[in-house]
Amino acid sequence: MSDFLGPDTALATEFVDLDGDGHLETTLVDSDSDGYVDTALTDVDGDGYDDVAAFDNAPDGEFVPDVVAVDHTGDGVADVILDDTDLDGTFDDVTTGPGTVLADSNPYGGTWGQSWSGPSGDDVFEVPSS
Repeated sequence: MSDFLGPDTALATEFVDLDGDGHLETTLVDSDSDGYVDTALTDVDGDGYDDVAAFDNAPDGEFVPDVVAVDHTGDGVADVILDDTDLDGTFDDVTTGPGTVLADSNPYGGTWGQSWSGPSGDDVFEVPSS
């Protein structure tokens, strides 16, 4: 994982092109500095803002999301949160978003420790405007 430290944070992040289209649509984050990815933020529609946040809360070294938050309105806020509460691989709780920024919508702890909108087209983190 390449290192990128967000402003005032010590998070290792990597911007990647998982679908091979030449655009860095996914941000992989190691928020607890254990050397393993525990959050993936993805810009599905290519507008430069994250639409899906996947969180792995199990400290087993393998990235298997147990919480997935989706922003389907494009406002940067989680609209739906899927939660695998017993870590059996099946999402068993679906709730509406709590009105938090997508990257901070993990009910078991935020990714950034503060609200970030995710990478823009120039791969710079931006504090969301209120």
